[in-house]
Amino acid sequence: MSDDSLQQQISEKLNQGRPVSFTAEEADHFREALREALAVTLDTKVSEISDGADMFDDLGVDSIDVFDMVDQLISRYEAPIALEEFPPALLRGDAGLTFAGFAQGILGYFAAPPASASAEADAGGT
Repeated sequence: MSDDSLQQQISEKLNQGRPVSFTAEEADHFREALREALAVTLDTKVSEISDGADMFDDLGVDSIDVFDMVDQLISRYEAPIALEEFPPALLRGDAGLTFAGFAQGILGYFAAPPASASAEADAGGT
């Protein structure tokens, strides 16, 4: 599938709201889009961002960089993203968090229902 088709497909899924189920091909494409966004943010080459690179120690990412990457994803996919629901480890950077772990965390964010939907379900609401 072409990059444009994948981007459109991902955008449509994201705009339907969470939880989102990505195919393996969509997840790979999204992961690479995240890597590109990080490269732009850090003003470096995409090839320098390996899966095993430590986000906060090796790459020097900080919280504002994460916000910038998320803004790029919002623009690219026209996606509703609620930063307040992001796992704190993704925003502040837990020790040893690699790019691969960071990308998996963001994919996990999209795979989970929104906190408001979880709260309603826990309360027995509809």
